Amino acid sequence: MATKFIKYEKALLKIADKSIMAETAELGLDASLQPITNITGSVIRYAPTSPVKGSLSFSHYCTGPFHDFLNPLTEVENTGEPLAGSFAGMAFESGYLRGLSFSVSPYSPILFTTEMDIYGSITSLDNDGEADNTLRNETNVSHGLKTYLAGTDTKINKKVSFDYSVTCDRNPVVDVGSEGPSRVSKENVRINLSIAGEDVGDFVDITGNYAALNINIFDTYGSSSMTSFGCTGQIFSQNLSVREGGYIDGTISVAQEYLTGRRLF
Repeated sequence: MATKFIKYEKALLKIADKSIMAETAELGLDASLQPITNITGSVIRYAPTSPVKGSLSFSHYCTGPFHDFLNPLTEVENTGEPLAGSFAGMAFESGYLRGLSFSVSPYSPILFTTEMDIYGSITSLDNDGEADNTLRNETNVSHGLKTYLAGTDTKINKKVSFDYSVTCDRNPVVDVGSEGPSRVSKENVRINLSIAGEDVGDFVDITGNYAALNINIFDTYGSSSMTSFGCTGQIFSQNLSVREGGYIDGTISVAQEYLTGRRLF
């Protein structure tokens, strides 16, 4: 592991050889151990119960066309190849997307949060960190000013914000005699979209209400469409709240399940 104090300007995050305009990043590594005891109850040693697993979480801005390798939905049909990357003088070769989320609100930049599982070794690089000065020149940033929600009329008026997330489970498959996984499967892919406004539209029935929605993300000036994220599923939750001196706030939640890359709804 890196032992030097590296200032944030040189703590460049790179995924798939692309520099990421990250605001925060956190890298961790964990070993899963189980104590082995003798007949007296004394611990003899500790044995591993699964491969060493790391985690990488980072928040970042979109400054151009959204990188497909950061969207778990672009490889739903298969498990996808592992992602290599580096951060703050450390490198990994086998990263797997586990989640992506973001929130949209008026007059605010859109900050994405990405989570990854890492299997295999994390190695130290022979440098004092790395910087990419071209990131300082980026002027197009994903923003809520021109971003909009399209699709099914949910009957919720005055949309003031929406939250989007896609998550999945990653399960390593380990061959006998190996320490690391031979592959890592992607399972239980789920999309959630929450919309806040002044009401909740039509009340849901026992099967929920169908909705097909799409978030179209633009930069600050609305001159460039960066990407879009969809959610085709059922409205399963509605909520109304109010407090003294305020107005009634409504929230609806839509969920979509994926099965081997196919939409259930």
